[in-house]
Amino acid sequence: MSTRKDGTIQVEVRYDEKRNITMVDITGVVDTGTTLILDEKLSALLREQRYKMILNMEKVTYVSSAGWGLFISLLHKTREHHGDIKLASMTNEVKNVFNLLAFSNLIYSYKSVDDAIDAFGR
Repeated sequence: MSTRKDGTIQVEVRYDEKRNITMVDITGVVDTGTTLILDEKLSALLREQRYKMILNMEKVTYVSSAGWGLFISLLHKTREHHGDIKLASMTNEVKNVFNLLAFSNLIYSYKSVDDAIDAFGR
């Protein structure tokens, strides 16, 4: 487990080695100022060949266009290696923007981390 905290974002990574799933708990705001921090952490996971990721968004209060762009980029990189990312536990505010931008056509989202874990098993 590793934690990084910089101002308005905190990123904690947990591993489910049995299922080969990486869970990334994000807290705070994902905007232009914090996207680089998050990108650094997610890119490190890709270098470790962690291609099945769940982004736990339960404590994310806002995602800017830069943040959504990062998630789409991550999606493409994981799928190149037969992996995927799944978003879990989005707040209503974040989920509304996600739906408005029609990202549900690209990225799967789930009500809970457990639901996202189960989806990797299907």
